[in-house]
Amino acid sequence: MALEDFAAALERDPLDAVDRFISREFFGYRPGPDEPGATDRIRSLVADLTGAMPDLSVRLTAVEADGEVFTGTLTLTGTHQAGLWGAPGQGARLDWSSPVSVREIGDRFAIRFDDFSPPAVVEVIRGLGLVNRADEMHLPPDHPVSVPDFVLKLLLTGRAGDLPCSHLDQIRVTEPATRRCEECFAEGTIWPSLRLCLVCGAVGCCDTSTNRHAMAHFEETGHPLMRSVRMDEGWGWCYVDNAFFEKETIDRMAR
Repeated sequence: MALEDFAAALERDPLDAVDRFISREFFGYRPGPDEPGATDRIRSLVADLTGAMPDLSVRLTAVEADGEVFTGTLTLTGTHQAGLWGAPGQGARLDWSSPVSVREIGDRFAIRFDDFSPPAVVEVIRGLGLVNRADEMHLPPDHPVSVPDFVLKLLLTGRAGDLPCSHLDQIRVTEPATRRCEECFAEGTIWPSLRLCLVCGAVGCCDTSTNRHAMAHFEETGHPLMRSVRMDEGWGWCYVDNAFFEKETIDRMAR
């Protein structure tokens, strides 16, 4: 099964291409028997995008062999016309490219996004109305957007599988005792995006806030793990290892 066939299938029908060509195994990560595989994860993402952007175009270009790995550029373009994770379509354009590595696994392929820039990704999802503009981050979101944990992990790390982390055994607290940053509240501010320290339970405002109290808590205490407590989010992050975890991973480690 040639990589050229995969690239051509992506342009014709991205969903069909995922079903036919994407391996269950992630690039560099083999899911356990009870974990969703890459085929299911990526199919769900592509289904969400094609539902919101009927004109979605996916192209894999500039492919070159690099030993057993192929490198190239994956480009997504489309118009946000329908609902996406709680954000209504308002005609915004998606125009995003990333260098990728592709590896053969059996008769299928696994993809890894390379040279990821989280700030650039934030600007893309901000342009689609999924995140408030930079000057409105202190306000509640216009819509109850809930981006799937898997999508956030892919966007922030470029990886579909969990990155190594040696701190998960420090999880002690998984649910917040408060839904506000007490330090911000004392200053007369109610910041909508909050983070919970999984070691001691402290709640602070996120890293895009003015005061960044969650980051300050890590710098003061060395507690490496936090999770989002914004709306119904539950994903986690390790400040030391720069590793992202879906809520299911945190729940599993906390048992």
